[in-house]
Amino acid sequence: MGIKIPNIKFTQRESTVANILKGMKGIKSFLNVGFRNWDDERTHWWIEICDYNKINWNILEVFNLNILRALDEGCPKDKIYLGNMLDTSSYDNYDVIMFWHGPEHINKEAFLSSLKSIEDKANKLVIFGMPLGEEKQGQIYGNPNEEHVSSWDPSEFEKIGYTTEIVRDRTPAHFTAWRIFGL
Repeated sequence: MGIKIPNIKFTQRESTVANILKGMKGIKSFLNVGFRNWDDERTHWWIEICDYNKINWNILEVFNLNILRALDEGCPKDKIYLGNMLDTSSYDNYDVIMFWHGPEHINKEAFLSSLKSIEDKANKLVIFGMPLGEEKQGQIYGNPNEEHVSSWDPSEFEKIGYTTEIVRDRTPAHFTAWRIFGL
């Protein structure tokens, strides 16, 4: 039996992830890369999926102030830690690794040169979400890592074995890219 999806209201983009997860079996661990606002319950949709299925989840965050804020807002301290997804020695293997709206924050060449190492840390599935093409954004929330420094097209991921889905729920559109390594 695959992952059960709780009855919560998902955005169209979040639904792409829920639909991918529905078909997965044996998921026991989930790493979400990047997390800014623990106080905003809308950002907990993936945690709700994990909790509903008794999946151990963690957050890898590159900006220490985001960690301190999340802890102050109630995030369990054993669930969030400092690390950079490009430095795969900073985190363990997980069944699912999700970098939800993150690749645009990393230099394209650095991301692509680290992608195989990131994939090697995922036992079953890697999920990326990002704007379709360029979406300008500078540093915000006092976090230099929030700047958009690259833009992406689904064909770039498809050429390297990913499945993609474009979601046009806002402008610019976004897309989800995923690769399954084991069922």
